[in-house]
Amino acid sequence: MSINFAILPDVEPDENAIKIKDVRSYIIKSEENKKWQDDSAYYHKQVEGHWIDGTDQWPIANPMSLYQKYKSRRNSWGIGALGSVIVEIELTNGINGVGISIGGQPACYLIEYHFRRFLIGEDPLNIEYIWDMMWRSSINYGRKGLTIQAISAIDLALWDCAGKLRNEPVYKLLGGKTKNSLPCYATCYDSLAAKNLGFKGAKFPLPYGPADGDHGLVKNIQRIKDICLSVGDDFPLMIDCYMSLTVPYTLKLLELIQPYNIKWLEEALPPDQYKGYSQIKKENRT
Repeated sequence: MSINFAILPDVEPDENAIKIKDVRSYIIKSEENKKWQDDSAYYHKQVEGHWIDGTDQWPIANPMSLYQKYKSRRNSWGIGALGSVIVEIELTNGINGVGISIGGQPACYLIEYHFRRFLIGEDPLNIEYIWDMMWRSSINYGRKGLTIQAISAIDLALWDCAGKLRNEPVYKLLGGKTKNSLPCYATCYDSLAAKNLGFKGAKFPLPYGPADGDHGLVKNIQRIKDICLSVGDDFPLMIDCYMSLTVPYTLKLLELIQPYNIKWLEEALPPDQYKGYSQIKKENRT
């Protein structure tokens, strides 16, 4: 979001510029989709028994873990309720750009009835300009969550248009290569399997949270220890806490995992707990 000291004049497309002709948004709804529970952007939507939603053996700590009814499976409380949204931007020269995000029908509504006005007739290469208008116009109800997910789908579609217009991959438009390859880690249940597949590290979910008490904390540490022993000291490990912890619990966990060379804890607290994250940074000595 830019800072301005004067009213900005309209940004007109250059003469003979290719412009945005139409914007369409879709959801995925088919019998095949229901059969496979495949919803493209929503990786939590999997068949029963998939580790990512939690299993009887290993639950996954999450913001709803303190409620018994919703503790055992993340999909039980609607983690995938919104579904995916697909945006298609059609240009006056016939090129179509596509972007996908999370948001389903609610995101489609925002795109069709609010953000569309900032796209039609604009130069698709003026991506920062379009993004700024969408962000500013939705400040009263947006700034995060569903609104940003809808904006993201549009933003991705614009970058897809840009790559096709320039006939180049988007990474070149963003500055080009800085290296020939990228090391990748796997988010998974079985870190040893990730290592055997050639990944350079693994991130695994924390099974238990504060509501599980000291017993749950002991089981967390045992799980972390077992994973570390299975992969060895030369394989980086990270822990996904999925916004499920408290400040005291996080600090205690950080203390207890020091012997295991964990690279980071991800999303220990809910995202808006800025003071809590600040306290963790201040008090954590590792």
